Amino acid sequence: MSRHPFTPEEIQELRGLARQWGKIIARRAFGDAGPELDVDLEAMEQVAQAAAEGLTEGTLQTCLEQQAQRLGPKQPCPGCGRECLLERQRRPLAVRGGRLDQSEPVAYCPDCRRDFFPPTAGVASGRARL
Repeated sequence: MSRHPFTPEEIQELRGLARQWGKIIARRAFGDAGPELDVDLEAMEQVAQAAAEGLTEGTLQTCLEQQAQRLGPKQPCPGCGRECLLERQRRPLAVRGGRLDQSEPVAYCPDCRRDFFPPTAGVASGRARL
């Protein structure tokens, strides 16, 4: 079941959840009493930025892995239709808020002698790498 885009209310709810995680991060970084008086805004921003990047990385890696698991162990070649075994290939991705090292599903068709990435829903064919 495809659900996108999210409603403004759903986005606001997710933001509220992240805000609650921010409280946990602040306690972990500075203790229950909070930052000392000599901790400046820049230091607090460093903590917040690291937390935001970690949240982005964890969310995207989880979502991408869940999508990859839905593919199953084999996918048809977009050229000839032969069922080909999926393997994983590490690929760095540039995302909003940083970079992500992703393990991407890729298959090789021995008949067509080409690698391909399984298509996502609504895409007519995979992207071939020659």
